Amino acid sequence: MRPGVLLLAALFAAPLVARSEVPCTCSADCVRDVRYGSVCVEGNCKPYEDAWSLLDWIGLAREEKGPPAPFVLLPAILPAIGYNPAMGALFGVTGTLGMYLGPLETTTISSLQGVALYSTMNQLTIQVSTVMMTARNEWELQGDWRFLLFNQKTYGLGTGPQAMSAPGMVEDFNLVRIHETVLRKVWGELYVGLGYRLDSYYGVEDRGMDLAGPAPVVGPGYAYNLAYGFNPAQGVVSGGTLAALYDSRDSTIDPYRGFYGSASFTVNPTWLGSSQPSTNMEAQFRTYLPLSDDVPRNVLGVWLYYRGVTSGAAPYLTLPSIGWDQKNRTGRGYVQGRWRGTQELYGEVEWRFRITSNGLLGGVVFANAGTFAAPAFQASGPGWSYASEKVGLLQFFRPAGGVGLRFMMNRDSRTNVALDFAIGESSFGIWFNAGEYF
Repeated sequence: MRPGVLLLAALFAAPLVARSEVPCTCSADCVRDVRYGSVCVEGNCKPYEDAWSLLDWIGLAREEKGPPAPFVLLPAILPAIGYNPAMGALFGVTGTLGMYLGPLETTTISSLQGVALYSTMNQLTIQVSTVMMTARNEWELQGDWRFLLFNQKTYGLGTGPQAMSAPGMVEDFNLVRIHETVLRKVWGELYVGLGYRLDSYYGVEDRGMDLAGPAPVVGPGYAYNLAYGFNPAQGVVSGGTLAALYDSRDSTIDPYRGFYGSASFTVNPTWLGSSQPSTNMEAQFRTYLPLSDDVPRNVLGVWLYYRGVTSGAAPYLTLPSIGWDQKNRTGRGYVQGRWRGTQELYGEVEWRFRITSNGLLGGVVFANAGTFAAPAFQASGPGWSYASEKVGLLQFFRPAGGVGLRFMMNRDSRTNVALDFAIGESSFGIWFNAGEYF
């Protein structure tokens, strides 16, 4: 095998059986002889570990040295008191729980990210997002469960001029979401599996809409639902999913290396409760490119994401929208729901780096862009009409970018507290989060 192929195998290999006392003169030797993420310490290769974290600072860090044992809970929980562009002032609890469900040498860490928040806009958010890796990574289980009493501005469909210039209308709604996919390893790092997805919106109401006034005010969601034959007050998408996944990341929380690629196809029949029959597709690709043998957490991350309705029609609030992916991570620089459409294509690049030598403080620089498609449609009623323009998927891109700080919360699970400052077109916000964005 050529040297270049050997190097790539070392950089992106899945968890390997650890070799004790591998001698080295520099971390490049450890990358070559063990894998990326192993560094030279006192003449021997050892897994990289930051020296300090917020848990160490407050005296709650694990006392034992070295890697944690399997089935040891690695928490990073913190009170959430702050501000979110889509929610206003908020308070509650957010955090990440990590745990190895098998031998560390052959098992990637599992993660559960939870949020319980209440905001000054009378929004209640309860969400649990999971990626569970069983022993030897034989099974991967992905979940996204939510209960929301929520409200959010809607601006219409697509990333074209019409949605760009729309003032936005607040839409009240409640949501029950159950997304769960179970995948089995079939070859190497390739998985296939089945899942179920439910998005049930109810109590939907466009606040400020006035159809009977001298100058009628029509909400975009109301007009779309009428045009496509949906009940404006509620909408359900419920279906079975066929999924394939390639996952060679070394962590589900903060990868230092590896690839992640997935594709899923969901059929939403009416006999499972969907408002209308439809199908939709979702695909994404992530890669983590190492930038330093000595500091493996210095990484360049790349993320591409697609989601779209492939046949039939779906209720307005169930359509692809910025910030409504599994972990609400797309679109830093725009409020959640700022862009929506029948198809979404999104890309992001992020440079992650360590700032302090003890690993307590890190930083990121990121840039992203999204584009949404929209169909042309018209809706009308007594004394009012609404027309939406057609927008192609690649016709208009909306970019954003920013910088952020990372405070190491739990060095055993590599869980950071993230504080980001992002700017989009006519938009600025501060984002606070537990864990990396992708």
